[in-house]
Amino acid sequence: MKRIVLFVEGEGDALAMPVLVKRLLTQMQAWDYVYLDSNPFVVKSVGKLIKNDYRNWIRWLGAAAKRGDAGAVLLVLDGDSPRIQGEVFCAANVARKLAREATHARGGELFSVATVFACQEYESWLIAGVESLAGKPLKDGRWGVNPEITPPDGDLESAPRDAKRWLRKVMASGYNQVKDQVFLTEIVDLGLIRDRPMRSFLRLENAVSQIVSAVRNESPLTSPS
Repeated sequence: MKRIVLFVEGEGDALAMPVLVKRLLTQMQAWDYVYLDSNPFVVKSVGKLIKNDYRNWIRWLGAAAKRGDAGAVLLVLDGDSPRIQGEVFCAANVARKLAREATHARGGELFSVATVFACQEYESWLIAGVESLAGKPLKDGRWGVNPEITPPDGDLESAPRDAKRWLRKVMASGYNQVKDQVFLTEIVDLGLIRDRPMRSFLRLENAVSQIVSAVRNESPLTSPS
């Protein structure tokens, strides 16, 4: 059994991402090979990770490896940064650079490393499945998304740019990332998100599948390669 350690952007993600990854691991029937660390690292924005020649990224990876039984690190951040180091942000390019730099912490040798950017935000995935959330109460008894709400037309990975604000407008008590993100993640229909399709969500599923396969085959990787 190997440990999967999550790296996330904020406090809401630290609560919601384990729930989402657990759902994916259950669908993949992977629990006989891996277990999920219950304490994600909150690493803030990608800009903070890559500054100073990726030293923060390498330091965080080293800290994750010290937890023992390290099988993989899965980094999931929002992909809404307009520019990184003076260049227009490209999720694929930045993810490849992070994979390359992970080798300096022996990623791909002692443990796997996979990077995923939600486009535009984690909440964009929730919007893609919002029909399954509409009219359902949250776990604490509050009303969640108003009945009969449907996603906006068009590419949800391009708009709405402020997905959190969109959810605030369609939820009876507003949207609080720390309090509500995990509740919505527990009940959203993942099939609806796949069917949109959300390429960044499919990338998340692929990344989870890759690191599970790497653990099973005892062949650590960095992804994307």
